[in-house]
Amino acid sequence: MKEEIISVLKRYDELAGLILEQTVDRYSDELYDGGSDPEEEFEKKIQALAAKATDDATYELENNPDEQLGGRSLRDVFEGMGFDELCETLEYCALNLDRGVPVSLIESLATFGDRDRILDYCSGIIGNAAWTEEELGDQDKIFEMEFQKVRAALDVLIKMEEPVFIKAILDRFMSYPQVRDFVAESIAEYITAFPAESVPMLIDELEAHTEDGMKGPCEDLVIMLSSIGKENKNDMIYDELRRAFRFMENKIYAVICLADYGDDRAVKMFKNYINRNQDTIGRELFYEMMSAIQKLGGDISDIRDPFGDFQKKYDTGE
Repeated sequence: MKEEIISVLKRYDELAGLILEQTVDRYSDELYDGGSDPEEEFEKKIQALAAKATDDATYELENNPDEQLGGRSLRDVFEGMGFDELCETLEYCALNLDRGVPVSLIESLATFGDRDRILDYCSGIIGNAAWTEEELGDQDKIFEMEFQKVRAALDVLIKMEEPVFIKAILDRFMSYPQVRDFVAESIAEYITAFPAESVPMLIDELEAHTEDGMKGPCEDLVIMLSSIGKENKNDMIYDELRRAFRFMENKIYAVICLADYGDDRAVKMFKNYINRNQDTIGRELFYEMMSAIQKLGGDISDIRDPFGDFQKKYDTGE
């Protein structure tokens, strides 16, 4: 890769970081509400607004002419690269840029024109990469950074609208007792991008683990299913989320996901469960179910609180 391209990419990354920092500060000052929102929700709101503003600004950086590139934009440069150079640049950006891989680079590789060659490349990146620190086996490399190559390859596949690797990715994902959050989130972005293909596979995987309590990676699959369901509501997804609540060892995941899914049929189910298990329900699960009932528009006034302090905790935001 040419030095002038590396120089521009480093400058792009520095500017992106500066823009993000400035927009977080600006939105924090403009939108500070004196505490009416829970602190965690306020932070999420600020980060989402700042991310959108940064995306808009970096789009301009990628597409505007740059003197250092002879009047071409980064997009122009990427579109003029050969396949091997595109792959080299993608991996450089994944490993070295805090911002990650520029959108225009993802798009240039995804639209290169040789589908089989792109799929072979992405398959190699995803299949050969370590998905856990133990698999990396190289103390000179940082696992989080190395996995960014997988994330970039998945972004290329999403841009290509290629669900071809869903089954293979799910199989590998389910082979681990647990993975790091950023690994699960990266996999989820790919799987949830293709609802028609992924929903039946997710349901099959969950049903295969009914007897073992749907632990570990199943918890991530329930989250993926509810994420898809929020935009693609149907009884098949709701029924599987309800079944997950019935059989999951850690029911909190199912409660949160049913609340996020947004079907008020879950209210009656939650109330019945609380009433049947007054003497055995755990405090954390009880609080989560009460919050879910309220989120779904249900009335909690007819529910006996076995701990006697839910409303106080809810009102104070503790």
